[in-house]
Amino acid sequence: MTQRFARISAIGSSLVLALGVAACGKSEETGGGGGGDAAEEVKAGPGVTAKQITVGELTDLSGVFAPNATAFTQAQELYWKERNAAGGVCGRQVKLLVKDAGYDVQKAVSLYRDMEPDVAAISQVVGSPIIAALLPTLERDEMLALAAAWPPSFLDAENIGIIGATYDIEAINGIEWLIKNKGLKKGDTIGDLYFEGDFGEGGLIGVEYAAEKFGLKVEEQKIKATDEDMSGAAAAFKRAGVKAIWVTTAPGQLASLAGVSKSTGLDVPIGTNGPVFAPQILNTPAGETLAKNVTVFAGGAPYASDEPAVQKAATAYEKAFPKGVPQQAVMVGYAEAKVMDEALKKACENKDLTRAGIVKAFRQLSAVETEGLVAGTLDFSQVGQSSGKAVFALDVDDKAKGGLTAVGEPLNSETAQGYKRQPAQ
Repeated sequence: MTQRFARISAIGSSLVLALGVAACGKSEETGGGGGGDAAEEVKAGPGVTAKQITVGELTDLSGVFAPNATAFTQAQELYWKERNAAGGVCGRQVKLLVKDAGYDVQKAVSLYRDMEPDVAAISQVVGSPIIAALLPTLERDEMLALAAAWPPSFLDAENIGIIGATYDIEAINGIEWLIKNKGLKKGDTIGDLYFEGDFGEGGLIGVEYAAEKFGLKVEEQKIKATDEDMSGAAAAFKRAGVKAIWVTTAPGQLASLAGVSKSTGLDVPIGTNGPVFAPQILNTPAGETLAKNVTVFAGGAPYASDEPAVQKAATAYEKAFPKGVPQQAVMVGYAEAKVMDEALKKACENKDLTRAGIVKAFRQLSAVETEGLVAGTLDFSQVGQSSGKAVFALDVDDKAKGGLTAVGEPLNSETAQGYKRQPAQ
């Protein structure tokens, strides 16, 4: 086991002591009656009856990632409404049990304890710190949990699903793109603003790998999720003479950095991981600078994409949530739901809807197509490796729905293709 993964497990073990022996939902039952032949023949576990599969969500509707996570959640609600209208999965309707953890680890631990007996799997966990805290308990409960987070440190967990390229791969693709398109070159210094913990440090891994490959120097500025004023980081970047900046934070910190950078004359390209951008920040005083300098690198398609599946999802979203904010996160939420759908269908084919059966089915998915919602074909069969390496380069565009437009075709750079993360031992 690597020191990094050991640290995650240690943190999680200490936090989930509050759960005690609450994993009471592990007894299995046979789903029979009322669900047709498929329902009667399939082995069932917690959260599964003859007529219904209950899937949980630990989301963030009130914390620092609420702008993104609200759209994740709305998209999943819409996906399952449509899927249920078409007959559901395995002769059953899929019910979502949504809990708002507000990006608060202790609250998430408590909510999971309450939710656990009633769910077969979790289709969305927002926040790397929350996943780290819950990881030992999720493993104990044999619970498949799809992460609305992309840290490479969770790839070694068989029951954690990450949809598309992880933060390190986004950064590797992004920095190579900055070199080819924004004048970054060997010998230059790139600034890296990142959150402490698995989210920010996942991006840092990719920045450091790309910097070594391309002969760049890195000026690091590590911050906490509660830090709001990026004046200190911008000043450090200016002193270091950075020629570009990489950001792995929440949207608020990106807006602050862009605003401060403009006021101090630090006018350089800014690349970010996917969750760093939300269209709401275009309405801040930094909006003009964001549109001029920022490129987002993410597996999820932009809301303004002309791909038929994306446009179908966007049209359905606007009809269902007329007050919702059009944004890329809608496509990510749809993709998460689609992957959970595929896992449940495979488990049904295997005649095993127990929690362990759902995890096994998920790891049998080696060629998931999302019809353009996420870049590339996704392979979840290789524990320890990212399910995808392709990402979109997305220009910030205040005139586009969702605030982002794709620059060319999805990226899958030679450097990213050659990058092999070593699984924990």
